[in-house]
Amino acid sequence: MNSKEPKKILFLFTELSGYMINCFEIAKLSDFEIHVIKYPINKEAPFEFKSENEIYLYDRKQFNSKQDLLNIIRKLSPQLLLISGWIDELYLKIVKEDALKCKKVLMFDTSWENKLKQKIWITIFKFSYLRYFNSVWVPGDKQLQYARKLGFKKSQIFQGLYTCNFDLFKNIFDKSLSKKRQIFPKKFLFIGRYIDSKGINELSKLFIEILDEYKLNWELWCVGTGEKWDDRIIHKKIKHLGFLQPEELKDVISLSGVFVLPSKFEPWGVVLHEMVTSGMPILVSDQVGSIHTFLNRDVNGMSFSYSKKEDFKNKLLKFMHLSDQELLKMGEESVLLSKKITPTKWVETLNQIYE
Repeated sequence: MNSKEPKKILFLFTELSGYMINCFEIAKLSDFEIHVIKYPINKEAPFEFKSENEIYLYDRKQFNSKQDLLNIIRKLSPQLLLISGWIDELYLKIVKEDALKCKKVLMFDTSWENKLKQKIWITIFKFSYLRYFNSVWVPGDKQLQYARKLGFKKSQIFQGLYTCNFDLFKNIFDKSLSKKRQIFPKKFLFIGRYIDSKGINELSKLFIEILDEYKLNWELWCVGTGEKWDDRIIHKKIKHLGFLQPEELKDVISLSGVFVLPSKFEPWGVVLHEMVTSGMPILVSDQVGSIHTFLNRDVNGMSFSYSKKEDFKNKLLKFMHLSDQELLKMGEESVLLSKKITPTKWVETLNQIYE
């Protein structure tokens, strides 16, 4: 029996996801006792959370005042407090509470875009909040740049905040590889919310244009739901599969060939990590934050820019003309890149922050 004192931590979170639950479960195996205050489930991404290890979840709606939050923090007495971004004013008020002697860590995924609003926030943050945080945890390079501008020293910044459920998606690659070696599926796969910023309609229209012009035998499979679901483009070569839980995605990914993420705005995009781990070649917009980590251009995929006329269409077409062997090789290269961030490395970083 493990007699070690647990490393008690509390996350003041916003929208929780399955991949974070997976990280929490692995952290539990390293003697962390994890408490999470979370927002209600997003109707457009209704993930069902299943946890094999005991993780303590609390509904944000239970805490209506600063005092409510302080009461539970004092009751739990965590050694580490991790705060998700700056959207929740109550979370930010808690940070400034000097009576809380635990370490305080900021987590965010906002990319540095050199916008006026961000420049104003830098000034506010430096004077009002910076001194209360011990460190900051971000996904990648563009967020690291923002963290430096907020005033954090290099030694205070940790990367790798987001990671996919690595074992789940790597298993999909392992099991589907032999079939894909025989015949590579001529199917594009989109996974995301049906909203304007995800580029689902642009993808559908260009895909149909190419089929009409070149008579190529490809399909487009789309997974997700959202406010634009009723406006989805219907076509005999496009399948709209609705929202699927990660476990339900296995067969869809196994039967698909190339993942497309055409977002017009995407601070990070864990789905890209999931798909490269699954061994898929990728076509991704240059507005996706995780592109710098998981895309090696013309090795495991391609990127496109909305600012370049016909670029998206040309890249789709280029993929459709690649051989099975070229597509298979790209998928195998994706898997190699996927190992840059894993849940095991996430827990290692959490330990560094904790210490």
